[in-house]
Amino acid sequence: MNKVRVEAFSDGVFAIAITLLVLTIAEPTNYRQLSHQIWDRWPSLAAYIVSFIVIGIMWLNHHSIFGYLDHIDRPLVYLNQLLLLTVVFLPYPTGVLGEALRRGEGTRAAAVFYSVAMAINAVCWAALWLYASAGRRLLDDGFPEDQRRSATLGFASGPVLYTLTIGLAFVNAYALLALHAALAVYYAVDPISRRAARGAG
Repeated sequence: MNKVRVEAFSDGVFAIAITLLVLTIAEPTNYRQLSHQIWDRWPSLAAYIVSFIVIGIMWLNHHSIFGYLDHIDRPLVYLNQLLLLTVVFLPYPTGVLGEALRRGEGTRAAAVFYSVAMAINAVCWAALWLYASAGRRLLDDGFPEDQRRSATLGFASGPVLYTLTIGLAFVNAYALLALHAALAVYYAVDPISRRAARGAG
């Protein structure tokens, strides 16, 4: 299997997903009250910003993971396709959440929907890493063993953390959106790949 082709295809999918996010913000319907209508859409804009950051960080971490792979095989390609399926889906729950927040209706269901989508995405990340790293199946020989264990712990904890956010979705949709932003910042500031790079150095 050609790793470069899979990475190029994945980059294209990430680019499409992050671009589709802007379509989740509804256009104004009354230009005589344009300023009000634009301000009225700030929840959709907030959901867009959070999801844009999330997908951007996902792309960065995807690039890092593939950088540590010596080669790939067919099962990994299938797992990668499954991961990309969840990434491309994210604009939809983002749009639903943003619109629910704007209208003040169905916010709890929309927040749960968004968190469930993120939790499934986290499961796909964990499956991808666990398959590639188990027994160092696909890892580059230079990847430190202690960093493999810490990375495995990090990826395995992802589905747990994102599943727990579903509980917050029942409490407050705005707090949920803030929590997802905080999780995104965590993975951006201290991603597993950076710890691995420090260990390799």
